[in-house]
Amino acid sequence: MVTWYDIWIRESMRSVTSVFALSLLIAAAGSLVACAPEDGDHADEAQQDVTGGSGAIESAVVYLFDGAQMNLTPPKCAGALLGEKVAVTAKSCAKEGMILGRAADKDGKGARARVVAVHVPAEADADIAIVEIDRAIGGTRAVITHAPLRDGYKVNGIATTDGAGFFDPDEGEASSITGRLTSETELHSTIFPAKGSELCAGDLGAPVCSSTSTKLAGFNIRGTCGLSGLVIASDAPPAPAADAADAANAPAAADTGNGCSGGAWKVAQLGRYADFIREHAPDAFKPIVIDKPILRNFPYAPAGLWGYQTGGSVSACTIETTKLDPIAPGGEAKVTAKVSFKEMQARSAPFGRFGIALKSAPTKVRWLPARATTEPSGAAFDATFEGSVSALAAGDYIVAFRASANGGEAWTQCDLDGIDNGFDVAKTLELEVGEKPADAPEDETKPEDASPPADTSSPAPSSSDADYSDPPADDMNDGDYADDYYGDDEPAVAKQKKKTSSNGCSASPTGAGASAGLPMLGVLLGVAAFIRRRR
Repeated sequence: MVTWYDIWIRESMRSVTSVFALSLLIAAAGSLVACAPEDGDHADEAQQDVTGGSGAIESAVVYLFDGAQMNLTPPKCAGALLGEKVAVTAKSCAKEGMILGRAADKDGKGARARVVAVHVPAEADADIAIVEIDRAIGGTRAVITHAPLRDGYKVNGIATTDGAGFFDPDEGEASSITGRLTSETELHSTIFPAKGSELCAGDLGAPVCSSTSTKLAGFNIRGTCGLSGLVIASDAPPAPAADAADAANAPAAADTGNGCSGGAWKVAQLGRYADFIREHAPDAFKPIVIDKPILRNFPYAPAGLWGYQTGGSVSACTIETTKLDPIAPGGEAKVTAKVSFKEMQARSAPFGRFGIALKSAPTKVRWLPARATTEPSGAAFDATFEGSVSALAAGDYIVAFRASANGGEAWTQCDLDGIDNGFDVAKTLELEVGEKPADAPEDETKPEDASPPADTSSPAPSSSDADYSDPPADDMNDGDYADDYYGDDEPAVAKQKKKTSSNGCSASPTGAGASAGLPMLGVLLGVAAFIRRRR
């Protein structure tokens, strides 16, 4: 006969067992994917769940040094692990014989390896290189992701001055800041550091991570890098003798005099080299498999993992705006387009871009973000995109649109009469950018209410251009970004939890909310459950 006492004992033991298993799960999660480097000087910083940037560096980030003097000189450049013995860095940096170490392990001076081979893409304009090293140095590999135009990227570089705060990185130490991708060409994206932060000439090859964590049982597991690109150079306007099309559309990037700038920087999109990277580092396109106690063969696929369940296609695409009125330099022209998507897989990402180019150079387009006015749903749907274009230089321009069903892995370029008969520059919108007439009425729009032009020196912190960003990553956290699919009226620059410090290259403050307490929390819960069971 089973009594109520027997049932109570049995259910109590079952609860204890569940609590104990959950606590072990949490404890294991705190040590997954190299969240804290075992031997690094910055183990605590590397665990912190920061919002504005700090000494927190993703496990995949590496530094490259010239020769045997690595202990006496700063790194020449940065990069990211893509496999056990392979990494990606800037083409202009890579050469055989360099020393490579993980940034999170004693600022690259802990476990180290030597570069034994360098591979570069066949394209003459390639900006990246794959390097092979002679031994494994530990750490979690990065995975290649899409490069949506939005805020919230982590740029992992090197501090050039000592930080003011206790947790701020000092000169020569690994450092991470937040940045925003605002536009793109066929070759590069443009990124701006968060307000109060800068990138510097020494940040060549700095990895640009679209995501740096995953959530497990409600906790963020940090240390991973969804790798969208590498910082290549300042995106300052070309010299006066340079091509007029570039000069007309390139954003400014004021140099502070020490090779550092809070303005625009060029980012090489790694997805452009997907075939080349896959040849040398195929694991960079696969989910990270966590193989730890409790979590055996647990896959982690960051938002926008390149080519991973992202299939889909554009079946129709038309620019709906039929005419654009002339604007003054720095003004805006608003545009709409309609797109039909089909065969969309679970992780497909519908993107839209409005582009502007000089009429005399129609192939040199600067593409800007577009916002879908309806949330995508199902395997097939229609979406209307809204956006605006702008130019600083007077002249005659064309305005085009393009759409992607898979986050930018493939683009369909659209004109005024759809895509059935192909794309024709003659069927794009024309835009005249000229000086404002003397008798024109004053614009009554308040500066803080206006979206910034596409090629200004930086996005205005209080502008509404956050409306025109691509969807945020699924694992963005801390409430810094909008919860809805396409953003809201939040400021363009991520909110800081502490005042940002100007510490030079890749230096800004530590935020709150460290994940370092997860392993201890798991241990305490486990001990409590064990004691209770013993009773």
